[in-house]
Amino acid sequence: MNITANQITKKYGETTALQSVSFDFPKNSIVGVVGHNGSGKTTLLEILCGLRKEDGGKMNVKIDKKYKSKLGVVLQNNAFYDDAKVIELLKLFSSFYKESVDIDELMDITQIKEYSHKFYKDLSGGMKQKVNIALALLNNPEIMILDEPTTGLDPIARKELWDIVHRFAKENIVFLSSHYMDEVESNCTHILFLKKGRVVECGKISDILNKHDTNMNDLYLEKNKGA
Repeated sequence: MNITANQITKKYGETTALQSVSFDFPKNSIVGVVGHNGSGKTTLLEILCGLRKEDGGKMNVKIDKKYKSKLGVVLQNNAFYDDAKVIELLKLFSSFYKESVDIDELMDITQIKEYSHKFYKDLSGGMKQKVNIALALLNNPEIMILDEPTTGLDPIARKELWDIVHRFAKENIVFLSSHYMDEVESNCTHILFLKKGRVVECGKISDILNKHDTNMNDLYLEKNKGA
């Protein structure tokens, strides 16, 4: 499905977190949501996954139970039972859904089968993130929302995570925030660039970089002058 927003606004008291944010992203997209700290990235992702309600504007989807049933979400601070084994977490989360994907197949896709009987607390950061994504994929979602998914991971773990994202995005749509502009340029199809809650760039990443005759690192530095 396409995800479209029209003039989305969100305030916290007197502070405007998002101001007139609009976009239209198609299925099969990996959308990099980028910007300086405090630009509104996390607020936007929280609106997309139904954790916050926009104060103004409209989206082409209603954030209801039906929409949420199509979501897979990985936020930065997932709170799981450290003393649970990976397979126990997968079975527990699977029980929350009327229909879920095959756990063995999912462990193969996310490359976590050999760790299935390890405790979550004993996993490396990269392996924990793979488990987080596996849990988010249990309901066979159409939309994936990832908040800085590769932060703190080594290069091998990053590549393995991106492989999972690319596989998912073949038939679906991914929104992810990141501070790694080289990864965004190499892996995302589109970007939504926010500055102080406003959109400063939005569209296909190749078109935007060609328009400015630049790369993502330099574009990020240029757009965030005075941020």
